[in-house]
Amino acid sequence: MENPFSKISSVVKSQLYPFIKLRGLSLLSYTFEDFFNYVIKENDIKVLGHHFSKRNIEGLTVIDSGGGISLSYEKENPIARQNFTKCHELGHFLLGHQGSIFTELKDNQSSVEEVEANYFSACLLMPEIVLLSKIFYQKATFQEVASSLSVSSEALSIRLIDVLSHLLEKQREVIQPVIHHYQSGDNRAIINLFNKVHDIIVSDYNAYEPDPKDKIFYLLDQNDFITNEELSELAQTEFRSSISSNKIGTWAYYDKGKAIFYAWNKEKLTDKEAYLKAKNKHYLS
Repeated sequence: MENPFSKISSVVKSQLYPFIKLRGLSLLSYTFEDFFNYVIKENDIKVLGHHFSKRNIEGLTVIDSGGGISLSYEKENPIARQNFTKCHELGHFLLGHQGSIFTELKDNQSSVEEVEANYFSACLLMPEIVLLSKIFYQKATFQEVASSLSVSSEALSIRLIDVLSHLLEKQREVIQPVIHHYQSGDNRAIINLFNKVHDIIVSDYNAYEPDPKDKIFYLLDQNDFITNEELSELAQTEFRSSISSNKIGTWAYYDKGKAIFYAWNKEKLTDKEAYLKAKNKHYLS
């Protein structure tokens, strides 16, 4: 079931699915913005709106000589188009495209990089697991799905055809009438198709879990103290050594044959305060 875009889909899933799970985000209320804003902040990417009188340039990504990155989008476009462009430009960065300037032209998107960035954008805006949740479980209408994901009807139609034709190994022409019926208010056929690919999509989603290091960094950013009850890997000496730093402390509290392995945010707690938290947790457990 491999296709030329499977690698791009995997790039999105390998980063997006753990991100969703780690933060406990609802699949039914998903939008691209949480992940997009996180990547932008973590990589210090500037996002700018632009406007050219002829409006031939939909989006632009610039990487300067110092490694600074900026991406821009046509601010006079409809919101759905702006969103697609933002994710398209982010795709150039996360897909590791080589170059310093990427220009998304309105009437010319035939280069390999532009086609790949388009597919990346569709995957980020409309993940398979989210489409399954909204269409199969929530029974949302075509218009409700497009509106909730802030995408155009055209973009959603293309994405549904891509996903279902790939997973079912069918010609696009076979799927198109199903999407047309769905747009017209009849969801019976599309629910039947999603029933057939349900286990594939869920299995794929379950295959991507947060990395333990990412998990502890996130947990300690939200809290000042965690133990191996929240993250079992803390019981492993090698793991504790790998995360110990000037910002994160790790230790163990032993008493009466029981051990609690713990980590703390050094910017919020002293070593003694963390030790007392571990001691209290031991006696309360």
